[in-house]
Amino acid sequence: MATTSSRASASRTIPANSVSRALALIGDRWSLLMLAAAFQGVRRFDDWRLGIGIATNVLTDRLNRLVDCGCLVRVPAAEGGRRQEYRLTPMGSAFYPTALMFWRFDRRWSRRRRLQPGALVHAGCSATMMPTLVCAHCRKPVDPHEVAYREGPGAGQDRMPPPKVSRRSTVQLDDGAQLEMLVGDSVDYFGDRWTQQVLAAFFLGAHRYEEIRAQTRISTNLLAERLKLLTEHGMLVRRQSRAQPPHMEYALTPKGKDAYPIILTLMKWGDQWLATPAGPPLVLRHLPCRRRLDPVVVCDCCGDELDPRHVSFRRTPAALTRAPSR
Repeated sequence: MATTSSRASASRTIPANSVSRALALIGDRWSLLMLAAAFQGVRRFDDWRLGIGIATNVLTDRLNRLVDCGCLVRVPAAEGGRRQEYRLTPMGSAFYPTALMFWRFDRRWSRRRRLQPGALVHAGCSATMMPTLVCAHCRKPVDPHEVAYREGPGAGQDRMPPPKVSRRSTVQLDDGAQLEMLVGDSVDYFGDRWTQQVLAAFFLGAHRYEEIRAQTRISTNLLAERLKLLTEHGMLVRRQSRAQPPHMEYALTPKGKDAYPIILTLMKWGDQWLATPAGPPLVLRHLPCRRRLDPVVVCDCCGDELDPRHVSFRRTPAALTRAPSR
């Protein structure tokens, strides 16, 4: 029989997952907005403060966190003196595909598109483009129904992150922010590690309340709140199952399924920067080409992988309506 201490220890762990590890570091709305702003050239304290409408104390805390975890580095300002600025490290720069997938999601589903750049232009082909997630081997757009999962060499258990990292912000995007943001208003429900953890559980096959809780080890009150949030935002629908006896379950809507590229790029980022020496916790296989899946974000016009140095923002009077390649 399990001892009290062993049960308590198990309750403080969750199944190892690179998405969980990534969100434990950067899975709050302000960190996501700050990293996205860095890809738009923001390097200084006041530029972040005014650009995304963040309070001074919160900005100081998040800058310290992003430096400590290795996403940003402090350097002397270009004009010299005592001023400092912040630059993306290779680890921070590798988050760019996820930032682009946030932009893509908001272009398709956000109602407040004025908070985003009107269009993205790829210098490689001079086209106004939609970033698209494809398999690096066969270059086919990645569909969640065409991806198989198995335990990787790093499978096991991870410690639960500190509770303060999981707390959900109730602050809405500041309409007075001066920067058109790469990450839009979806951050108000994506900008929380537990919400994205719940979404990730659906892509791994969970549908019932008990299945989601078993995968995430989330407390009952937090899980109920996140399921309600995702349902209210049109990401999930509650329905009666076809199984016998029937039971209530949750399913992803088309909007919810379209969050898959965000989850997948987060997983790749976590695999690259946060895996243990054993390797990634999950291994993905792309069924159409039968190879290990390496998801990359490309220009849907020329097919080249996207680099922040080769993507610019353009204000447009009308929203970009062309759907991404499928």
